[in-house]
Order: sequence, then structure tokens, then C-alpha cells
Amino acid sequence: MGRGENPRGKSNIDTTELQQPRAMVGGSSFEAVLPDLRAVLFRGVVWAFVGALYAALFLPVFVVTSHWLPDWAAVVIATVAASAVGALVYSSSRLAVLVAMAANFVVFPILVTQGISASPWLPVQGGVGAGALVGLLYGMGAKESNVYRADAKLLAGVVAGLLVSVIAVIWQYFLGVSSVIWLVTVLAPICGLIYVQLCPTFVVRFSDLLPRYLDAAVAGAIVGGFIGFGLWVMGGVVLGTTPEVWTAPIQRIAQLLPQALPLAAIASFILGLMRSLLKVQWKDMYDEQ
Repeated sequence: MGRGENPRGKSNIDTTELQQPRAMVGGSSFEAVLPDLRAVLFRGVVWAFVGALYAALFLPVFVVTSHWLPDWAAVVIATVAASAVGALVYSSSRLAVLVAMAANFVVFPILVTQGISASPWLPVQGGVGAGALVGLLYGMGAKESNVYRADAKLLAGVVAGLLVSVIAVIWQYFLGVSSVIWLVTVLAPICGLIYVQLCPTFVVRFSDLLPRYLDAAVAGAIVGGFIGFGLWVMGGVVLGTTPEVWTAPIQRIAQLLPQALPLAAIASFILGLMRSLLKVQWKDMYDEQ
């Protein structure tokens, strides 16, 4: 068996970015020099989604943890969590969609019966349970899926988050957390860039740590837990009936997200454009679903 081959018959070369659309054949010499405009914009949009996703994951974790922990610890936890969960969502998009649907069906009845004023841990537990069950069934049933790579991608996301957290802690030390919007704007594209560089190596070395069904269950549980907490936060923002201890964090999340999401998306969009203009090769993401 050659290096880079997997006993399941799948190639171990990882897949992180969406496959580049084929450029049109023919045209003028000017068109041959510059990348196809549609491909450039498409790649920018993909990276913009990654940046917005990172900001949407980073800020709630940071705000909640900084309410009880020192700022530097909150920055590290938020950086690693956003990178790890973002890697699972982005690299296992089909499973993430299924988990989101299941988590909504479980968490909404909890919020309706228990009320937003209850603790967030029950919605989180509901999301974890729903995600783990969906992931388990998905891993057992989707025989052609490469979901067994989820453990490797999770590890790649954690390591990318740890590396980026060094920048985050230095930023926090010199500039404080009052500029957290600009912090996440800077971190989002950098973390995405580090992840796509690390992921192929991690897939080759660590894609067989767990059986396929456990890989999918772990990925589903983590994504489902975040969805459960996110639904609880959104309910608190809309209804304003959260427990007093959670009022300040939720209000801050509601204040920061509308500002941070577009900025992180724009910064990542620019990085995507630059990678296209520099003709950095795309990596296929489709066969990993």
C-alpha cells in the first residue's frame, strides 16, 4: 500500500477548499493572462463565508467566557473553539446541515416548554444529543462518505486555533479587548489560511484515529451543541427574557455580531481574491462530505 493511500480505498489527500470552476477555453490573450473573473469572485465568496462563520463562532464563545475568565484565557478558548468547530462545519458541510435540522427539531421544543429564561445547558445538551445521534447514523449509513476524516480535520482546526491564539493573546495584551471586532477581523482569514495548509498533512497522518461512525458522532455532537447554544442566544436577543446573569453577555453578543460579521467576511473575501490572483491551487472539498 503506497503512502497517501487509505485502507478504505479512499485517497488520503485532503480536501478543504471548494473545487475551482473550469475556466472557459479560448478567448483573447488578455483573458488567458488573468484568471477567470467568475472563478476569482466565487473563491472570494467561499472565503467570505469562512470568515463570517469564524466570527459567528468566535464572538459568542469569547463574550461568554470573558464574563467569568480572564480576557487572555477567553481569547484562547474562543480562538481554538471557533477554528475547530468551523473546520467541522466547513469540511463536513452535508453532515453539518443534517445536524442543524435535527438540532432545531430538538432544541425548539425545549425552548418553548422550558422558556428562554432557563439555563442554556439544556438546549446545549439537546443539540449535542441530536447531533451525536444524527452523526452516528450518518457514519453507519453513508458508506461512500469520507466522514472518517473528521477527527483529522478537528485536530487541524485545534492546532490552527492554537497557533492563531498567539496572535490573539499578543493583541489582547497590547490593545485590550475593546477592539475585539478588529481582532476577529484579523484572525478570521489568518486562521482559515493556516487551516488549509495544515489539513492535508493531518488527514494523511490522523484520519484513522476513530471508526467512521464515531468520527461522525463526535463531529455531530460538537456542531449540535453549538447550534443549541446559538438558538438559545438568539431567543434571548429576540425575547429579552434570559436570566440576569446572562443578560449582559447576550446583549454584548447582539451588539458585536452585526459589526464583526461583515468585516470578517470582507477580510476573508480579499484573501480569497488574492489567492486566485496569485493562482494558488484549489483543493477539492466535494469527496469528503
